[in-house]
Amino acid sequence: MEAVAGTVFLNPSRAEEYLFWSRKVCGLACLQSLLHGWTDIRLPMRELLALALDWGCYVVDPRGKVQGLIYRPFMAWVGSQFGFACQLVENTPIQESARAVRPGHVLIASVSPEIRDPGTHEPRRGGHLVLVHAVRGTTVRFHDPSGYSHNADSASLPMRVFERFHAGRGILVSAAS
Repeated sequence: MEAVAGTVFLNPSRAEEYLFWSRKVCGLACLQSLLHGWTDIRLPMRELLALALDWGCYVVDPRGKVQGLIYRPFMAWVGSQFGFACQLVENTPIQESARAVRPGHVLIASVSPEIRDPGTHEPRRGGHLVLVHAVRGTTVRFHDPSGYSHNADSASLPMRVFERFHAGRGILVSAAS
């Protein structure tokens, strides 16, 4: 990774750069899913990442540690560039924010990466983003960009189990009208 004037330049041929960013772009993977589902826009991850860095959605400190995904710049970017309406969700249980999820309205939810193993006892909350695309009764259906093959595209959990992993924050995203 090369940093110049606060911008990180990607070299997609370098395995170490791929490994560096692959664990940090779950929010962009959620965005990429929305672009594929709601628009004709097809951008590779490296282009989405370059745009996100330009908009300040991620901040890389001089030691190479990444702060991000930073919600407000992300919301401004996807609103401006893709026409999606975004609403910040903070200190809100999934039972409440899930009420807004319906066709054309999703939640990028902050959860623990341990959500891939719902049997985890006392998981931490936050650190990973998933795309909640449906709520049916007390069942949350979501796309986990780093899930295992059997549960990545459309995992489902009872809301009470999802809540154990949920950080109470995220971004409600609505399709362009």
